[in-house]
Amino acid sequence: MAIYAFVDQETYWWTYPQDRTRLNPVRHFNVYGYHVCSDAACEFVALCRAAGLEARIWEIWHHTVAEVMWDGEWHQLDPDLGVWFLRDDNRTIASMAELESNPQWVARTRKPYRWVVPAGQRRKQIYMPGEDRAKKLATLYETDDDNYIETHYDEWIYAHHDMNITLRPNEKLLRWWTPVLHKYFDQKATHEPPLYANGQLIFSPDFSRFSYSDDIQRRNIKLEIEDGRAPQVHAERPQDSVHDRASSLRIPMKSPYVIVGGHIETTYYKGGTSSLDGVSLSVDLDPFFHRQKSVWRYYGWAFGQGECRADLDPWLLKDGSKGTYEFSAEYELSADAEHKDTPHHFPLVYGGQSGLERVEIVADLQVNPRSLPALSLGRNEIRYLDESSEDRQVKVTYRWREIGDEWAPSAPANPVTPVLNAETGLGPTLAWEASEHPGELEIACYRVQVSLRPDCAWPVCTNLDDDVRDSASFQIPDGWLNPSTTYYWRVKAEDEQGLWSNWSSIFSFTTRP
Repeated sequence: MAIYAFVDQETYWWTYPQDRTRLNPVRHFNVYGYHVCSDAACEFVALCRAAGLEARIWEIWHHTVAEVMWDGEWHQLDPDLGVWFLRDDNRTIASMAELESNPQWVARTRKPYRWVVPAGQRRKQIYMPGEDRAKKLATLYETDDDNYIETHYDEWIYAHHDMNITLRPNEKLLRWWTPVLHKYFDQKATHEPPLYANGQLIFSPDFSRFSYSDDIQRRNIKLEIEDGRAPQVHAERPQDSVHDRASSLRIPMKSPYVIVGGHIETTYYKGGTSSLDGVSLSVDLDPFFHRQKSVWRYYGWAFGQGECRADLDPWLLKDGSKGTYEFSAEYELSADAEHKDTPHHFPLVYGGQSGLERVEIVADLQVNPRSLPALSLGRNEIRYLDESSEDRQVKVTYRWREIGDEWAPSAPANPVTPVLNAETGLGPTLAWEASEHPGELEIACYRVQVSLRPDCAWPVCTNLDDDVRDSASFQIPDGWLNPSTTYYWRVKAEDEQGLWSNWSSIFSFTTRP
């Protein structure tokens, strides 16, 4: 149930990115965080199996659910709709086989609405109306003709992915909690998700100080750190009519987050105008099949120093079944050997040697903001850890905003009815003292939960986990409580700005025999 609550609360119902790797929990929870039914079932089953539980995915008509075994029995849970179905003992979560034989257990269960709080807002946005659709949902279980266990997701769920990243000297990872860039995967095909964030992986190599020998590929290239010559990147042996193949520098970029755009800034230098002088840039979007895309070439008739910004969005802002997690920038340089001894003078500040003086590669990322570390009220302690065995210099920067003029409502203090530890019938009305607001705002909503557990870790069912508006009371619907049983309940308040109080203390009552 803890895994179920995690999947239900840490992701939200919206649509699904077509990137098939989103079915892997590492990618789903860190990169995307929104789903349809098949995604939610995949994440729940994968995490259950990782915890040592037997679990499986079921396809039913127009829907995907999950089933997990404990106490020697199967139990069906639906982490997409946020619902489970109890047997008529009002205690045990039913299996798929039992629901096929007893669709009335589905029909009596309230199907909760799905909601999310968009970035920069506090009010929840509802995508599914709150009216009872349980009877319609029950029809999915009335026959087993189109219900079956599905295993074809496994190849995507269990592919290895991790969030490890090795930052090279002068490389940094930047993550926001908001969609600063407004770039996301499937941007060509779907509406903007209500809750997502952006980041950037920025690499500004300094070839006057570092050779990056393990991180770049090069052919006939020398670096300033190696021979002391400028520009920072230049041909080791100039080109001539026989040896006319261009020198090349290939700089890979690899991210654990999906890449949804980017650009490359270059300060370049061209030492002449012959056919053997040249500077150009292409990107390779496929590390296996090397799909080169030419993005910039310096004019053949021009020479001297210049700057260029190459926009990569047309190739990186993708949709489809395969997201981009790595690409390479490849420069080609040519320096005519006939004028290798050309003296340095303006605008030939480096003589006849073509090359690169500055490179900055920026990969725009999509990030699930719920996966990011965050500050909280009170004292915060930030720790940095890495796996480097050698000395390193690392700068960690946090930027945050403090709001000092807004207050959440107080938690409801005491129950009104039933009084604490009272005996009741099977359909009591729960009432509580109204919350107070230090900012004198209106209380817009209460959320009440009734549980069989003293810690209220999860409610009895979705019918006993509900929002209440316009009152400080909740009528427990008929048919969900058992006689001679102790139940526990709690409540919290939401103000008109969307701020929630803490949960109240946990109250209890016992039903009569």
